[in-house]
Amino acid sequence: MIKSFTSTALALSGLLVLVGCPSELAAPGTCGGSVCEPPKPAEPPRLFVDPPFGLGYDCVTLGCDTERKLVVENRGGGTVRIVLSRLSVGTSTDFSLRRGDNSPLPVDDASAVDVLPGAPIELFVRYAPTDGTADSGAVVIDWYDGTKPYEDAVLTTAELPLSTRALGNVAAVSDVLRLNFGFVPVGGYATRDIEISNTGNGGVLAIGPVSLEDLTSPVFEPATATAWDEQFINPADSGTVSVTFRPDAVGTFVGALHVQTNDGAQPSIRIEVAGTAVGEPDAVVSTPLVDFQSIRSGTSRTLPLVVTNNGGAPLSLQAAIIAGLDLSLTPLEPLVVAPLESTTLHVTWAPLLGGDMNGTVQLSTNDPAEPTIDVSLRGFSNAPSITITPTPVDFGDVVQGWETGARSFTITNVGFGDLTISSIAFDPTRSSPQIRFVEVPPLPVKLTPGDTGITVSVAMDATTLGRVNATVIVGSDSIPGLSVEGLAPVLITGNVITCEQGCPVTNGTPSCSSGACAIDVCINRFHDADQSFGSGCECGEDLVPAGGGTRRDVGGTCDTSVNIGPIGDNCADVQEVRRTGTLHDESDVDLYVFHATDESRFFGCDFTGDSWGVLARLEGAPADMRVCAQRSGNGCGGVDSRTCGTTEVRFAGGNDPFGGSDTSDITVWVEWAPGSFPQCGQYTLFAKGNTG
Repeated sequence: MIKSFTSTALALSGLLVLVGCPSELAAPGTCGGSVCEPPKPAEPPRLFVDPPFGLGYDCVTLGCDTERKLVVENRGGGTVRIVLSRLSVGTSTDFSLRRGDNSPLPVDDASAVDVLPGAPIELFVRYAPTDGTADSGAVVIDWYDGTKPYEDAVLTTAELPLSTRALGNVAAVSDVLRLNFGFVPVGGYATRDIEISNTGNGGVLAIGPVSLEDLTSPVFEPATATAWDEQFINPADSGTVSVTFRPDAVGTFVGALHVQTNDGAQPSIRIEVAGTAVGEPDAVVSTPLVDFQSIRSGTSRTLPLVVTNNGGAPLSLQAAIIAGLDLSLTPLEPLVVAPLESTTLHVTWAPLLGGDMNGTVQLSTNDPAEPTIDVSLRGFSNAPSITITPTPVDFGDVVQGWETGARSFTITNVGFGDLTISSIAFDPTRSSPQIRFVEVPPLPVKLTPGDTGITVSVAMDATTLGRVNATVIVGSDSIPGLSVEGLAPVLITGNVITCEQGCPVTNGTPSCSSGACAIDVCINRFHDADQSFGSGCECGEDLVPAGGGTRRDVGGTCDTSVNIGPIGDNCADVQEVRRTGTLHDESDVDLYVFHATDESRFFGCDFTGDSWGVLARLEGAPADMRVCAQRSGNGCGGVDSRTCGTTEVRFAGGNDPFGGSDTSDITVWVEWAPGSFPQCGQYTLFAKGNTG
């Protein structure tokens, strides 16, 4: 289209032309009696270009050569004077402009071209693309009204754009990504071609320049001086990059070329190059150590071992595993590797056990410098193994209503490599709600072999009588063994029993309300003397006849005492008595009464004198038990103060030569000394009526 088009109106003066009019002046608007019309102004020149919106070109590939025409007309009056006709600044050099009659193009007023009405001129624009770049530009025409002097003219510019259709996409495809020159002796050379095709849709592919990758030896060079320069390739066509290998020393040379392109998806094509001036086979392994690192026992990992022949003759190769467990290798058959080519061996390790692995692959070759090559193999088999102690966790018998203390189990790793504990939970289908967790460590947690592990605590609430079971499932990455698919069960057991079952009491009934075994009551005639549940109601009462076929305990009052007399010094009387008894609690007192007689000197058995004495002694009694006695004139008790001894009490009478009597009633108390430790105390009371 015309980008700038300025027109200048012509300033015309009206001229009065008198035709057939008298010389005298006539009235205005009249001429000899007739109306005289002024002449019409001249029509100004007007530039028109066909086509008015510029030129477009369809063919944009290399080899196109298209010329299109612009017709320049004067569609006004007077003269269109063109003083400049040219291509605009920045127009692609693939466009060129000429006049239809091949006359010179106007460049100034001296070479101006006049265009009169009805006499157009022709301009031709030629487009011949030379590269893969989209082209554009414009034809510029400067003109003015040629009926006026140049100094008075107003210059007008018309601009007609030039355009091409949009380029299609390009796609660069190389027939090779590696050039193997093989063996070339020092001083010789070999040339190989890289063919690059344009598989795009309508676009012109630009390839080049070509450069060597960093550290690539300059023994790889362009085959000709221009072989690596930029070149352009039409769709469905291809271009060639020629490379020459010219070794300057004995050795193997590898590297790469980079071919630049205008393919946005692949702005650079990397082509590996390799050549050797070594005549014999030369075996080179990709690594002296194949490291499997850490893999889980029961799985497998395969790693490559690449063997390259850097020599100029075929390499014979035989590989075998000569050390290491659970290793395999493919292929096992002999191989032949062409010069500057590689083969890949695959080493597989499938460990069954845990721990470190060290192995060797041995390569046998026809390389004269290295007929045997040993490649080390290394790896660690990760085989963590869970162990749980104790299992089962048994709470034993627990009285109903009691809460147990916490019981714990410990999880450790006895395998190889870290063990991850991911979950610890009750199996809901096999667990009583009476079993609960007390403490579970934060998860997940890793356990290394040999560490102290983690501890899980559980407790049991004894609410319902009977067996109580639960199963804790520990989730981990342990290898199969104690765990099944990483789940290790821990059985928790217990038994809820009655108070009577859990706390049996000898001679009594238990109480469990405090959460521990205690004595509720002792059965009749039994006592818990030592205040210890373990011995139960261990202390029975001393029972004596109470009349009517009943029996009673030996009491501590005169009404509940036991009469064990008489005891005297008469030949016919009992002179001593032994009585066994028991004190059943700290307040228990056994009271005994006997009548101690005294015969005269001349009667009975006391012939030597009138001696009298009484002894009350404890035998076999606990150290805290004591005996007390009181002498009275008549019956139990008496007026005399009682006397207490640790083990015995004695009373002595006078030695009356005339045979007087000392007969008395004796009251004996068996009791615990103040501050004594409560216990069931058994004793024997020895009472003697004649102590001489």
